Amino acid sequence: MNLYRVIPPPPEVFHLDDPQSHRALVEMYRPDSDSTVRAIMVTTSAGDTVSPDGTSTQLSRGADRALLAALREDAGAVIVGASTIRREVVPLPRHTPLIVLSASGDLRGHQLRSRHAPGERLIVATPAEHHVHLGEALGEVPWEPLLWNPETPVEELVDAVRTRVDGGQILIEGGQKTWEYCAPLTTELLISTTPPPRDHHQGVPPWWPTSLEEWELRSLLTDDDKMLYYRHVAPAAARPPR
Repeated sequence: MNLYRVIPPPPEVFHLDDPQSHRALVEMYRPDSDSTVRAIMVTTSAGDTVSPDGTSTQLSRGADRALLAALREDAGAVIVGASTIRREVVPLPRHTPLIVLSASGDLRGHQLRSRHAPGERLIVATPAEHHVHLGEALGEVPWEPLLWNPETPVEELVDAVRTRVDGGQILIEGGQKTWEYCAPLTTELLISTTPPPRDHHQGVPPWWPTSLEEWELRSLLTDDDKMLYYRHVAPAAARPPR
């Protein structure tokens, strides 16, 4: 599978099975700073993030899974909502801590998959009263608790995550409630989408809480299956205060 850069020029082809080309792709996506908070998603042209079966699996048809894997390994932490790990298989990143947000502490039926890599690390952010139930749900999967109140601002969560994982950029994988909760601190939108007949939103889902005018289109790629890969970056003047 190949990725083809359309914006910015000049055009460039990234061969995902070639290590040197793979590294060049990761370098192109490297964020402006370690304080970057990225939201990454695959959507339909209408902005839907799940297909009729309730998962994102049927939306993935190109290089988006390979791109996600590359960006996961380059992140300081990955955040995902509990609904996502109940809905579809989520492998633990090999080198990057995975943070699961659960307001209820109910992870029964989760589909987390361990590959038993030495760098795997699972952190569950949930209110203190739910910690007692997590051990039963997670079974033999090693995990660490992180105190989190869903009513607190996202800034407190991000600060707690960065303290726990020793800093670095954060990659938000969703689902929709998680993306919306983290939106006030999000400085990059990475959106893989099926190509629409006419695209007025440059891939940004209609439900995203801020306007398109607040974002700069940093890059646009496509692949052999005609998926589109948008990278939007908040200009420094428009970034959330810290």
